[in-house]
Amino acid sequence: MNAAKQSIILILILISFNCKTVEKVSEKNTKEYYKTGELKATGLIEEDFSKYSNYRKGLWKEFYKSGKQKESGNYKLDTYTNCCTGGICETYYSYKYGEWLYYHENGKLKAKGIYKIIKKHKKTSCEGGDKINYGVIDNSWKFFDLKGNKIEPTEKNISEIQKRSVLDSWDMTN
Repeated sequence: MNAAKQSIILILILISFNCKTVEKVSEKNTKEYYKTGELKATGLIEEDFSKYSNYRKGLWKEFYKSGKQKESGNYKLDTYTNCCTGGICETYYSYKYGEWLYYHENGKLKAKGIYKIIKKHKKTSCEGGDKINYGVIDNSWKFFDLKGNKIEPTEKNISEIQKRSVLDSWDMTN
């Protein structure tokens, strides 16, 4: 291969690397506290929006007032369409994904499993609403009683965990 062809190939390779977009991820560690001062939760938030809401992303741990761990797992950040005063706008929300662990107040494991992500309809200010990612509990989840014995979950057990699988800006406002 002659020098001219090598130069052209090198230039094309350099151009292709320079054309790739890099998304700046801006996140910071944060801690949330109960009104009485005990640690409530710790994890990552989207720093660019932290003035308005605490959009959760990455690993989060929540605690009972006693200091014992209540739950832990990962969040992803996403958007859905809303109709705002100035027109269409994107509203952010966080949803649970992957493996999550839940604990009883005595420290024993309460439930563990991997959220199955589905699309769920969400009413918004726009006609017809939008679809969001939503974590559901399937039959692969394991539930345990206060002593750590495996149990068959009740509807109450399941709904208690599943109802908080999505957090939007109203849920995360301090």
